[in-house]
Amino acid sequence: MDARGMGDGIVLAIEVSNPSAAGSGHAPGVALGRVFGGAFELLGVESLRGQTRHDDDLMPAIDRLTRAGGVRPVEIRRYAVSVGPGGFTGLRVATVAAKMLAMAHRAECAAVPSALVAIETAGVGEGERTMVALASKGATTHATVFVGREPEGPGRIVRADDIAALAPDRVIADGSLPEAIAAACAAVGARREALALDPGVCCQLGALAEAVEPASLGPIYPREPEAVRKWRERHRGQAG
Repeated sequence: MDARGMGDGIVLAIEVSNPSAAGSGHAPGVALGRVFGGAFELLGVESLRGQTRHDDDLMPAIDRLTRAGGVRPVEIRRYAVSVGPGGFTGLRVATVAAKMLAMAHRAECAAVPSALVAIETAGVGEGERTMVALASKGATTHATVFVGREPEGPGRIVRADDIAALAPDRVIADGSLPEAIAAACAAVGARREALALDPGVCCQLGALAEAVEPASLGPIYPREPEAVRKWRERHRGQAG
């Protein structure tokens, strides 16, 4: 794959955005790649261990991967993160870890939308309309529609009533897709595929992405996080 987004160097990617995709054959994990002469080479992938607290193994997984690849942290030029939408804790831990490592070793960062990782992992049908549904909650989901590889527009929160207008040919989603939205997708003839997120694909996309300063790297949260909402409601009226 051509990798014109960065010069020669080593990129480390973190894909822990949606642990619910772990059963797809691509477990949450980290990947290491090298760009040389404009070409990308995947050096290795390390899955995170554990079934419930994937974030507890993030730094150990990075250590295992770099040791296995014979790469010193100071040699890593870029840290790429799958930034969501997805799980609040996983995204927060991933972005903070990438910021910390990049600042410590004077590296750059890259933000990779998780919907893009999903569609590239699944494979792209030219001209096909694919809806990637992430971070479902209640009767809604965060939907990004792609035509081939290109997003039709920014992702947004949708309900079942919105699906007919989106007219997807296929839907990529995990098992949390609301039943009403799943039924609406079936009604327009969209075939459903399980969400899969390959850390190696995230690494390739991270090499292609524009660099960002570590301080500006942040997750995509389509809704106010539940913990923030509860804190705000608990402390409402206490100021002053």
